[in-house]
Amino acid sequence: MPNTRRQPSGDKTPECVDDAFLKSYAERPTDVSLSDRRVDHVTSCNYCLGRLLQFRATRPARASLSFRYAAVAALGLACLLVGFVVANAWNRNHPAVVQVRSAEIHRTLDLSQYGTYRGDQPPSNPPLHLPAALVNLELVLPRLSQPGAYSIMVASDKNGLNRVACATGTAVGGDPRTVVTVSLDLRSATPGKYILSTQLQGEDAPYTYPLQIE
Repeated sequence: MPNTRRQPSGDKTPECVDDAFLKSYAERPTDVSLSDRRVDHVTSCNYCLGRLLQFRATRPARASLSFRYAAVAALGLACLLVGFVVANAWNRNHPAVVQVRSAEIHRTLDLSQYGTYRGDQPPSNPPLHLPAALVNLELVLPRLSQPGAYSIMVASDKNGLNRVACATGTAVGGDPRTVVTVSLDLRSATPGKYILSTQLQGEDAPYTYPLQIE
């Protein structure tokens, strides 16, 4: 049965987690599973979330880590430039494919106010909406979601047995806005109720959200 979210509060309560957990989570967020009940509390408590962000902001800078980030950024820029040149040449030779991509409908779904639930969502969460079309989907993940490779799937049930579309993408950014962008072909879907699921690579189960295809 899914966890229920508590009402946010600006004051510390007996249910608040201790500073030792918040410091550890700020330093090594990937070591803590999103299914940990303490994580669910932090996402719904203004006091604990504020303390977590304070600990993240005061982490000491590491020169070696900064150097690696700079090197990765420089390499990424070089790859983008090469990719831009190659893409232009490819597009000139494949105009039909470019036309199909231009037919994609861009949509953004914001899950930042949704809880991190596995299984059915509480009735208070309204369904998400997508058209039965070729969709370029920008998905804003729930707060405290980790960047990385995600599998995004649309199915008629939460077990994913009747899959309509599936795609993988890399989530970028950080709290409170971690975003993954994928292309979903929903043209074969009949209007109705579906399930949208997101699963971070390495997690043992997906998170599911109600979806209405129109």
